[in-house]
Amino acid sequence: MTFPTFHSPANLNAMSDSPDPIDFEFDPLRATTITLSTEAVSWAAQVGQQVPDGAQQWSTFLRAMALQGLRQWLEAGALDLALYYDRHQPPTPGINGRVGDYRLCLVAQGSLSDDEVAIPAATVQDETDFAHLYILAEVQEEVDQVTILAGLRRDRLLALQQQGMLIARNNGTYRLPVTAFDSTPNDILLYLTCLNPVQLSQAAIAPVSSRVQPVSQRASINVGRWLQNQLNAAIDGLTWMLLPPLDLASAIRSGRVANLREPAEQLEDILRELQPAGVTIPPTARGAYTDLQSTGFPFRLYALTWTMPTAQPPEWTLFLFLGPVPGETLPPGTRLTVRDATTVLAEQTLAQGNENGFLYAQAIGTWNEAFTATVELPNGNTLNWPPFVFQPEMSQS
Repeated sequence: MTFPTFHSPANLNAMSDSPDPIDFEFDPLRATTITLSTEAVSWAAQVGQQVPDGAQQWSTFLRAMALQGLRQWLEAGALDLALYYDRHQPPTPGINGRVGDYRLCLVAQGSLSDDEVAIPAATVQDETDFAHLYILAEVQEEVDQVTILAGLRRDRLLALQQQGMLIARNNGTYRLPVTAFDSTPNDILLYLTCLNPVQLSQAAIAPVSSRVQPVSQRASINVGRWLQNQLNAAIDGLTWMLLPPLDLASAIRSGRVANLREPAEQLEDILRELQPAGVTIPPTARGAYTDLQSTGFPFRLYALTWTMPTAQPPEWTLFLFLGPVPGETLPPGTRLTVRDATTVLAEQTLAQGNENGFLYAQAIGTWNEAFTATVELPNGNTLNWPPFVFQPEMSQS
């Protein structure tokens, strides 16, 4: 098959203030590099030729290649993530794809990468049609390959804007350093799967106190102490059992931590199921679990937490897994919801035919923020947990 020939602009580094190209500092992961199908390349070439302005055809072609790479990358994972886009129109520089309720702005880089990229100002300023997530992709058109490099959440972008790192240009775009893209491909999958896009829509410059209701340590589950190998006392009649660090899985399997072997192996199986989609949990994460038989429900809730110290201000993550205890099932229609003080952050409902599966949800916030988890059963019963907080400095009461 012969494809139309595109001519890139004479100066591929025109956006950089430096006369010499700066090497892109991300090392592309093999698992995020996609070789496009013949049909995908053909589509990208055809829609690129539809652009009347010859100067824009090359950038449109790269964007179309990147869009096809993102689609194939998502479809190759174990999780059901479908990318929606207009196949009949060339992808624009703005919002060019959607996954569920997420509006995506895909930023395509050619093989000669710059140290800065341009993003349309409308994707930041539009109050009703802004981008929730920016995804940076490198296109190696000579070998028909696309590498998903990194992402940038809207709330992080708004924080950068407050810090003066977004540089406005006369052509309706902002200049942004590629180093601002601080979310890994694994993070991107977690956001698209577990996180409500509303959480990424909130302006990071808003004072935390306006969104977060303070909670006392006695009325909350302080997961921050798990990182110090400490547990809260029993709360609401439920006993939490602290699990060993994830890098002690071999000790668990060998039986040297016999009393935790079964729940820890179950959690390990859950995490293994997520790995084909590129979802991984850092080895620094600590977790605990609680069984709910005492409440009359044969369920088990796992909670994992870890810090994100590179974020400014520092953030923490809560990752919840709800499923049946061994030998039992969850009723279809069971729903797991995680909220902050004002907003539903993540929600997942168990589908018919997946009674042995687990529901999972993730929330990310600053150390001041608290999250609550609710389980809604098909019969209308509701289980509510005390707020999860992150206060590692608090001593055990």
